[in-house]
Amino acid sequence: DTPMWNACATLLRQELKPYGSKVRLARYLGIPKQRLSDFLKNGSRMPEAETLLQILNWLAQKQAGRDISL
Repeated sequence: DTPMWNACATLLRQELKPYGSKVRLARYLGIPKQRLSDFLKNGSRMPEAETLLQILNWLAQKQAGRDISL
């Protein structure tokens, strides 16, 4: 059980609703889109520490009104 990751994944799912945003985030992170889906939907994988820090930075920037993955 990972309650902090679950909370992060919930926020991430909300930000990834617009079309194409998952692809842009995966490119920004340097990972395949399928791995991002594994993190969010399947629960079969967890991001490494560096990837998680990049995700948190991306989320913070998105919530500030900037999309650094463009």
